[in-house]
Amino acid sequence: MSSSPINVVVAGGTGDLGKLISKTLLTPVYRPNQINRVVVLSRDDSSPVAQELKTLGAEIHTGPVQADTLKGIDVVINAWGFTVPGDIHNALVNAVVDAGVKVYFPSAFGVEPHNLDAETKVFASKIGQADYAREVGKGALKVIEVYNGGFLGQIAQYAPVIGIDIPNKTLTSVGQGSAAARVSYTSERDIAYATARLAVLAAQDPSRVPDHVRISGTNTSWSHLAELLGKELGAKFEVKELDDTPFRDKIEKEGDFVSALRYAYGMGHVDLTTSTANELVNPGEGLWKWDTVEEYVKKTKGLSAA
Repeated sequence: MSSSPINVVVAGGTGDLGKLISKTLLTPVYRPNQINRVVVLSRDDSSPVAQELKTLGAEIHTGPVQADTLKGIDVVINAWGFTVPGDIHNALVNAVVDAGVKVYFPSAFGVEPHNLDAETKVFASKIGQADYAREVGKGALKVIEVYNGGFLGQIAQYAPVIGIDIPNKTLTSVGQGSAAARVSYTSERDIAYATARLAVLAAQDPSRVPDHVRISGTNTSWSHLAELLGKELGAKFEVKELDDTPFRDKIEKEGDFVSALRYAYGMGHVDLTTSTANELVNPGEGLWKWDTVEEYVKKTKGLSAA
């Protein structure tokens, strides 16, 4: 157990989620008392985000990631997106283990893959990454998977894709009874806040943090979302439940991500509220207030016509 300031690496620390995690680690909340160094792994140290992070105090590393790169690092947070090949993730893990890093967060953000059914194969790479890290870590590496459900800030961006049709005042959900199925969403800001908090807690005492961390910043259903949109836009929204068979077929035959996501939402597989670590990372909302779907609908003026 240690209370000394720690050193943290963020892989993909200039990406959409990674930059928020990096910025959070660089705030006075953590530096210099809890965090000493923040090293960001990036492909381009001349990008505006990299330059901003450097101004805030981050070190930017653009070369190959080897054990020497991670020498003296306590925690590595992998915020690379799903487009990064698995062998790159594994190479990072190998360097993590060789360097003697204490805590590793694999790129597991989003839907939890452990209690799914038909859609499991689409999210299986998350399980593979974590399993590989635990295998090569041989018990000496604390591996923490963080699951947040959906990304609250992406609802407006991907509204038509996930079944939200603002012009026609219709929401479509997948499966019988899916209109009432609860879905956990967490804002990208809150994911960053929670991950930074978990990094410090785990570095100080790994036993305080479970291997599988579920956070749920807010919770909704398609019926509830329809009510919120109707109230904000002054119109009645309808929710239609679709047969899940075509979605299951597309998952099975094509491994289609969107079908898997919509199926998971409709089946209630993205409701994380029964076992969250919200109180561990943010006791009584004393550190910050979780962003809510109600606030998000208002902020986006009813999802800005999606």
